[in-house]
Amino acid sequence: MWKGLLTMVFAIAVYILCLFPYRALMNYHEQRHLFRWNVYYFQEQCTSLDGLGEYVVSWITQFFYIGWLGAAVITILAVAIQQVVWLFAGAIRLKKAYVYPLTFIPSVLLFCYTFIPQEYKNDPQFREAVEYDYLVRAQKWNRILAKSYNHPPVTMNGIWCTNFALGMKGMLLNNMFFYKQDGPDGLLMDALRIQPLALYSISDISFEIGMINSAERFAFDIKQRLPDNHKSGRVYKRLAEANLVNGHYKVARRYMHVLQSTLFYRNWANHYIAILGDEQAINRDARYGALRTKRQKQNDQLIYAKDQILAQMVKENPENKLAADYLLAYTMLRLDLEKVTQLTLGLKDKVYQLVPKAVQESIAGYWILSHPNDSLPIPINKDIFQTTASYLSIINKTGNMRDPSLDVPPYNQSYWHYHTQATVKLKQQRQ
Repeated sequence: MWKGLLTMVFAIAVYILCLFPYRALMNYHEQRHLFRWNVYYFQEQCTSLDGLGEYVVSWITQFFYIGWLGAAVITILAVAIQQVVWLFAGAIRLKKAYVYPLTFIPSVLLFCYTFIPQEYKNDPQFREAVEYDYLVRAQKWNRILAKSYNHPPVTMNGIWCTNFALGMKGMLLNNMFFYKQDGPDGLLMDALRIQPLALYSISDISFEIGMINSAERFAFDIKQRLPDNHKSGRVYKRLAEANLVNGHYKVARRYMHVLQSTLFYRNWANHYIAILGDEQAINRDARYGALRTKRQKQNDQLIYAKDQILAQMVKENPENKLAADYLLAYTMLRLDLEKVTQLTLGLKDKVYQLVPKAVQESIAGYWILSHPNDSLPIPINKDIFQTTASYLSIINKTGNMRDPSLDVPPYNQSYWHYHTQATVKLKQQRQ
């Protein structure tokens, strides 16, 4: 009886570990493999011992797509291995009571050295990228914000996922300076300068903003970097989505055809492959039809700066509020306050009925410093104006942009706290 109880406790522990602290790791493994339920995939993989191993691994990791199911599969495997070891102990006449606890060791070792990558154990930046990537994919915006607020990110990936969560909740220009910011790269960054794992997240961000070509390029970069010519359901779906939105139906069909032979992407692929070429059906689609209206139309976007791309998108479709939010945030993070003012005046009635808090802070401070005798160009909340004026007054009196009195709320949660810190950093870099 105690043996059964011990096995049950072990199973519950493994299940809880997989479903909660290691849920992001299941996502990491799932998106690096793609099991296809057809004879061609079986024949292709079983031509070598390595291929057979990949076939088994891919079969297991496909279930990680659903958290509770993936945790259950790992738990079943862990218990099965433990029971096989116990049977083996009986076969060699070691089926003693004191041996039973030792039969859990192989399962624990396999879990620690196959499911948990060494890089995840030793590299905090990699671990953070894995966790934020899962939260973005699962669209758990509140969890991203809570994680970032309680433990400020150590990577740019964490910062842009935080800003993306704020943007998806419509809070970017109000609350972005409650969180760590590290320049315009905290919004969008070139693929050549980021960790390969973070390409998944930056592709998601670009796609939602409407930068469909960038999202496709990032996804293709992931596809090329996967080890041993693996395929990824998440990547194939993104490539199919991008080509669907852009109207490249032949290319979209090729990716969807692969997804049709999978377990968890099949329904999505079947639905959209049935309407490929039907412009009216796609335009009516709640997700992809909306993305068509706000996507960037130009294909030569690589020659433009990020703010130029965003400005063009907002010009073509002022209803693309996420692009407008990113445009203003990007300009503020570049410390270009004159342009922030110009953009705000152009977007005030088209996009924003009430100018967001951080934008008001930036314009209020800019006007105090550069146009002290002129009336404000937009209505500024009285409390925001007084807080901004008080912040700048402290710097003027002390001559110290890093005065300790500025490192407390509401000062350290305002745009001007970021502005002064970024200015000091730029001066140090020039010296």
